[in-house]
Amino acid sequence: MQDTIIELEIRAEVDSRDLEKLKRHLDETGTLDSHTKRLSVMCFGRLGAESIDLRTRITNGRCEVVVKKGSLGAHDRLEIAQDIASNQWMGFVRIFMQLGFPATIGERETMNYRLPGGVTASLVLAGSVSYIELEKISVRDDVGQHRRDLHAAAKQLGLQLLRSEAEFNALCHHLDETVDWSFSGSDADYIRLEQLFNTYLVQ
Repeated sequence: MQDTIIELEIRAEVDSRDLEKLKRHLDETGTLDSHTKRLSVMCFGRLGAESIDLRTRITNGRCEVVVKKGSLGAHDRLEIAQDIASNQWMGFVRIFMQLGFPATIGERETMNYRLPGGVTASLVLAGSVSYIELEKISVRDDVGQHRRDLHAAAKQLGLQLLRSEAEFNALCHHLDETVDWSFSGSDADYIRLEQLFNTYLVQ
């Protein structure tokens, strides 16, 4: 039986005054792997007792759908992703919207670094808000060691981690209030989204 892939993550909000210092530290500690710009339609709901979110994303022109299972602030969510064609993107948005989950549109610019020990650091810029995610892909038997690896990397970078679900939810609320916008599925929303999507196709 194939092991379930687990996305181990820890996060920290980055004060704007510390952003350039952190970038320098990441450049010194690791290697810049990619620089991406992403548009996401995020639908949040529940599947039985489990929290689930369904994402239709375009990243540097590459389209995909992503299913994430587990609490938004959890450090060990299940994630499944599948590439799709650009002409399927709006169709998947419409399918997911039929489920009746609340939906949000978000834009992110991300610098992804490879750090020692197989840790990935993603420095995310979202308007006036910045945060960093440290991630390691794991399986059940390795979760304990990999979680220690993530915390060691966070300590080396001098990060003040989000310690609870409440702190993570506060960050999400801040993004909702200042950067992201609620998607109701109205005709006007679809027109606005499609125009935005087309700008990401040509990046």
